[in-house]
Amino acid sequence: MTGLTPISGPEAANALAESLAQVGELVPYLKADIGAVNWVRPGTGVETMGDETWLSCQDLTTDSDWLGKVIEGTGRAIGTDDQVVAASLFVQGYSYRLLALALASLTVTGVVPESSPGSLAVRLGRGRASKISYLNPKVFRLTNGGSPGQALSDGHTADKALSLLLTQVIEGHLRPLIAATRMYIQIGQRLLWGNVAASASTAFRTMEGCLGPWVEPLGLRFFELAPPDLQGLGSFLLIERPGRRGWFWERTNCCLFYQIEGKAKCADCSLTSDADRRQAYMRSLTVS
Repeated sequence: MTGLTPISGPEAANALAESLAQVGELVPYLKADIGAVNWVRPGTGVETMGDETWLSCQDLTTDSDWLGKVIEGTGRAIGTDDQVVAASLFVQGYSYRLLALALASLTVTGVVPESSPGSLAVRLGRGRASKISYLNPKVFRLTNGGSPGQALSDGHTADKALSLLLTQVIEGHLRPLIAATRMYIQIGQRLLWGNVAASASTAFRTMEGCLGPWVEPLGLRFFELAPPDLQGLGSFLLIERPGRRGWFWERTNCCLFYQIEGKAKCADCSLTSDADRRQAYMRSLTVS
């Protein structure tokens, strides 16, 4: 039976490097580093942070005062002094980067990188999490001899892999990040979990666009296995037209992106009516 085998040391670093290289060919913006980086320590003036600033994920998830100061700095970088808006968008970008890298690695190569806060650093870019570094790589690898798509078509194997993602990324990393955020900033828990749900859905949709419809059942099952905090925050929507199909996510709360400069709303914004969203989806499927 297919399983997931933990690997550490040089073999893990090599496996992760190969996986990230393949992911980067499919999704060029999903790049990551491997190995130690020089990160800024808590207490450093956030006004000095530029686009090459690395931060310890362990510091961010365990030091709420430091996280709050970082969020204030990223808020100014994206054009807002509203801490709630800044926190919402920081968590959304951070969670997408983490989830997308883990899911892409799994679906492209069958490798799941260990994603605990102590094993990662994050780099800021234009007020957002722009890159991850795996400091001391450990991975979990599917032990079958076929492709990840073949292995993950087995329900038992898919459940083990998705449960690992939920344990590693959601419970082990994003839950403490949300807790630390809310210790410093008065922001709704449902808002932040809605951002995580939207980030997870976008990660699955990204890989569905690269690899094909076989990814869709994984996305549906991910939310079936997810903890209660991730339930009821949105749903997938499949729309098909002759020769075209689109897999969308419709969230039930707003990330507040429209409150920064430009006032733009996301395609899945809950403030947009169902009818307007569906019309936009249909237009996106129109053959040019």
